Amino acid sequence: MSAQSGISASEELINSFKEYVDENHSILLATIRDEKVNISDIIEGSSSLKDDFEELKSLVTDSDPKYIIVKHDYNEKLYTFISFVPDYAAVKDKMLYASSKNTLIRSLGSEFFTNLLFWNSVDEVEYDNWKHSVKDDTTSNSLSTKEKELQDIKDLEFQTIVNTSTKKQLVDHKNDFSFKFNSNTQLNPENNELYALVIDIPKEEIFLSNTTKISDAKDLLTKISSESPQFSIVKLNNKIYFIYTCPSGSKVKERMIYASNKQGVINHFKESFPITKALEVGDAIELELSEFDNEETETADDSTTSKPKFNRPTRPGRRR
Repeated sequence: MSAQSGISASEELINSFKEYVDENHSILLATIRDEKVNISDIIEGSSSLKDDFEELKSLVTDSDPKYIIVKHDYNEKLYTFISFVPDYAAVKDKMLYASSKNTLIRSLGSEFFTNLLFWNSVDEVEYDNWKHSVKDDTTSNSLSTKEKELQDIKDLEFQTIVNTSTKKQLVDHKNDFSFKFNSNTQLNPENNELYALVIDIPKEEIFLSNTTKISDAKDLLTKISSESPQFSIVKLNNKIYFIYTCPSGSKVKERMIYASNKQGVINHFKESFPITKALEVGDAIELELSEFDNEETETADDSTTSKPKFNRPTRPGRRR
């Protein structure tokens, strides 16, 4: 969904990850250095994963991003992949880690990771926080990531059939979306205003969750939610942009619903005002700010959805 940085896992990291899986090690940390993802630290593991999280907390700061892999204490065949990208990290570093994450997961083996989390503060690095985040995604028969995604898709398909059969009045075939619009979505965008639109799935409704004043495009990197998918409309320099974000760790059901309704939402708002460009990224920090400096007018449809580009700065690593 978002552009890739071209950075891949180093051979050392791949070999270290294989050993980590085979051995009784607890947590693995990796950093980007010299245009590769390299091993940073391995916490070998004590008698308690909770104690290991205390050690993990001492290895992270509020300025340096890391990738963190946690071996579940209740099942050593289950792992959590955490993108630790602090709020105070440099914007280029945020973009680099966000755009390299998916490539790294595929290189290590996506089948290993039952959970994908995004943390942006040292305060979040707590065992209880991790346990709460993953408990709802684990099952008694230990489904693999792909199996669980397939199950979620099947559940969503069933629910869609039920909704289509019983609530056809909510479907607008002309605009190709399955949810009604709340009255507060009747927008007249103003310059330097960011409008956040979200889907209330239980109520089957799209509504305006908040409006935020911004000074320039750079503010979008931090003002757009990093917790869940969102449609955003922003007006800058008298041009209106539509932005669809789907952050790391978003639930499969949310991803499918937002993705399938994106073009319908664009079409709906195009009836009220022109949209200069439609952008689609994972995390908001992946937005390429130069997209908002383009003087050419583009039609916001699937064929011209703009993809971000990335610079690739190098970052010094730290080894234990």
